[in-house]
Amino acid sequence: MYQALVKRVFRSIAVLLLLLPAVSLPAQVNVTSSYSAQALASRLAGEGITVLNPVLNCPSKANGLFTSSTGSPGIDSGIVLSTGYVASVTGVNGVDGLSGSLASYNFGAAGDPALNSLSGQSTHDACALEFDFVPRGESVNFQYVFSSEEYINATCGPYNDAFAFFISGPGITGQKNMALVPGTNIPVTINSINSGNPGPGYTLANCYAMGPGAPFTSYFIDNSNGPYITHKGMTQVLD
Repeated sequence: MYQALVKRVFRSIAVLLLLLPAVSLPAQVNVTSSYSAQALASRLAGEGITVLNPVLNCPSKANGLFTSSTGSPGIDSGIVLSTGYVASVTGVNGVDGLSGSLASYNFGAAGDPALNSLSGQSTHDACALEFDFVPRGESVNFQYVFSSEEYINATCGPYNDAFAFFISGPGITGQKNMALVPGTNIPVTINSINSGNPGPGYTLANCYAMGPGAPFTSYFIDNSNGPYITHKGMTQVLD
């Protein structure tokens, strides 16, 4: 039996509010929020995997399920873990809001110690899904897209949004983070994968500090004026 722990975190809302909206185009994903740990874990695991003991540590409006009629942002359906609203409501943008608008909300929830270590910063409003699973076959594969409102304006700055997918079980020592830049041991953050252009007032030093080869531009999608989701940037589909 293996254990999976999926975590998503943004930095403080007070700094997120410094970003300004650009143009507005409809996003192309449909999102519904507030699901149980069992529903999220079962949707993430899919067929052929038995899910046990799911635990969700996340504000109810910060988790959900999504579908995409166009296949953007590279995955046609799945779960969403965020640190703000995942589904837009009056006065608050979710990931399905207007492209170029600001998707940001302060739940006042705690951060996560493991993500503090990965990002090199104190984290806030963490969203974590944990579950045990038993695969029927010999291998499993999870795909994900990491996105952030910090992209473009805050790239290579001191605030380093991060994502992690920890797994433990037979043949694995401790917990292993599977959310790494392909071919490296560098975690997926806004400073490890981006356009290579620092945000205003920042330099590449914080991006270089992530490790050899950073920042990795080939895995980045600039969505600042794009049709995909609300966030300004995101990664290619990673696994």
